[in-house]
Amino acid sequence: MRIQIKTLVSVIAAAFLIGGAVLLASNNIRADITDPGDTPAATAAATSSPTTKPDVSLKLDKKSAKIVCGDKLTLNATVKGTDLRRWWISSNPLIASVDQKGNVTARKSGSVTITVYCANKSASCSVNVLYKDVTDKKDFWYVPTYYLTDAGVVEGYNNQTLFKPAKECTRAQMVTFIWRLAGQPLPKAAKCKFTDVKITDYYYLACIWGNENRIVEGYKDDTFRPTIVCARKHAVTFLWRAAGQPEPDSYKNKFSDVEKTDYFYKAVLWASQKKILVGFDDGTFRPNANCYRRQIVTFLYKYDKYVNDKG
Repeated sequence: MRIQIKTLVSVIAAAFLIGGAVLLASNNIRADITDPGDTPAATAAATSSPTTKPDVSLKLDKKSAKIVCGDKLTLNATVKGTDLRRWWISSNPLIASVDQKGNVTARKSGSVTITVYCANKSASCSVNVLYKDVTDKKDFWYVPTYYLTDAGVVEGYNNQTLFKPAKECTRAQMVTFIWRLAGQPLPKAAKCKFTDVKITDYYYLACIWGNENRIVEGYKDDTFRPTIVCARKHAVTFLWRAAGQPEPDSYKNKFSDVEKTDYFYKAVLWASQKKILVGFDDGTFRPNANCYRRQIVTFLYKYDKYVNDKG
């Protein structure tokens, strides 16, 4: 009897031990599968504000600038929101170069864009490099000079640092300027008929094209004489021919030194009516006067503006 009671007690004790273990295991499993978001620490982390990146801005102190050949200009960049490095680039280092501190050096006349980059942002400044001898906006040839320089129609001297506005313009230069203004079209012929124009001359293609389009003519000895200075009557006649030799709107002549029998009569009247040329205060045109580069670029600029509707 004692043995049976002792056995019964042992069984009951074992049952309690097993039940406690099961309960403890159950509680452990429940703790393992509990959503961590329900804990106070996780709840606090979930409700905190997300981290945002600061806004980055980049600005230059100038959007445009003019600088004379040989001079320097410093562009200042203001950057906010980042300490990343800035990178400076010139669209044409041959015209104006820039170092990595924003220092711009003007090398030859022309137009470039200086751009600074930082953190996927950029800012630009348009820089016009001026000839050393064309800096006064009041000069009548100032705008024409830079308009035609940027268009690639005219070029300067001394590595594009001087324009020499008072230098006389030759026949070779005049036909080349007109050819470039027309877009440098290829002539039909491959060989020039003028005996004094060589294939190595910069005006070779221009002469062939100009002769094919009846813009320029040679002399009876089959020469072009490219180095002869272009007179005012020649320049106006070349432009008139380039326009297709149109009839003037009126034959009223305001110039006392231009006669109906002159071969340039219609050309002068037409050019005057188109505002390409203006005579002198004494009412003369002075057809035999030499044409200077400042006058030629002005004629070409007005031609492009009033005849080609550009400029």
